[in-house]
Amino acid sequence: MKIFLLLFAVFLSACAQKPAFETFPKIDAHVHLNTTDDSFVQLLRDNNLMLMTLVTGSVSQSEIEKEFRYARDLYRAHPTSIAFATTFSMDGFGEPDWEENTIKWLGKSFDEGAIAVKVWKDIGMVFRDKEDNFILIDDPRLDPIFDFIESRDKTLVNHNGEPKNCWLPLDEMTVFGDSSYFAEHPQYHMYLHPDYPSYEALNAARDRMLEKHPNLRYVGCHLGSLEWSVDELAETLDKYSNMSVDMAARIVHFQVQDSDKVRTFILKYQDRVLYGTDIQISEKNNSVGSKEQAQEMFEEVWLLDWEYFTSDKLFQQKDKDKEYKGLNLPEEVLEKIYYKNAIRMYPGFG
Repeated sequence: MKIFLLLFAVFLSACAQKPAFETFPKIDAHVHLNTTDDSFVQLLRDNNLMLMTLVTGSVSQSEIEKEFRYARDLYRAHPTSIAFATTFSMDGFGEPDWEENTIKWLGKSFDEGAIAVKVWKDIGMVFRDKEDNFILIDDPRLDPIFDFIESRDKTLVNHNGEPKNCWLPLDEMTVFGDSSYFAEHPQYHMYLHPDYPSYEALNAARDRMLEKHPNLRYVGCHLGSLEWSVDELAETLDKYSNMSVDMAARIVHFQVQDSDKVRTFILKYQDRVLYGTDIQISEKNNSVGSKEQAQEMFEEVWLLDWEYFTSDKLFQQKDKDKEYKGLNLPEEVLEKIYYKNAIRMYPGFG
């Protein structure tokens, strides 16, 4: 009997153990890989981790093609570790041949391996038409592009607007990452630009676009710019069944909300949330190789996020005198947010 009880106790203890990071299948669905150095890929393989790199920014076709080549070549060399999204240029927007040229470019991108299209915040916050009006995501001149993406069974990945903190003074922002970013990028700090579209206007434009394209697979980057409230995010997900969100650079916003409430949200919307980080591995810093950059991300981001989602430990916020609790998610939920949801939202991955 004692032996049985001992074995039973060992069994329960094994069942209670969280999954091992190294062997658990994982996809970081939002990164930026701008390098020809693929030495970091071995770290991915050693830890059962795949990456989705997003070509970003629509200001120039030449810059897009440069980023595209990085992504395409890494994908071709390592198709089971890396997937990628393309984007399109706003050069010539409104001209007679812009739509045709854009669709031609996207078709070529898909043929070369892209499984999604990224639309960045510069649509809504930077580009203006000939009448000097801001071009928002629901502009009817973009509808044929979104129709084409849907027709090719690809996914629209959209960084629409910015976190709500963007419309606040720096000293009123709720997380240090936002205040430091907008201090360094005042051109995107909307508190300083009251004549630009409001937080509400940008989200309303996204909603109108989703209403026009109910069958377009859509991933809202950065918790859909609804990072500040899981209640607001839940309300939007309930309205638009084709919408999912990634967590890239916004997990900290989960951590400043009530942990039990966040956990309840993830359990309810476990099929609609994708793990992502927004990390960058690039050639800009020539003194650091991609392998070293990846190792740094491994220790400072991927492992810490894993601890947050898999344990109920107390953590100390870096920039606030406040603790937050790990979410201790069930393994079947971890499988979805770390892997299955990305596979479903990005057909062709891996």
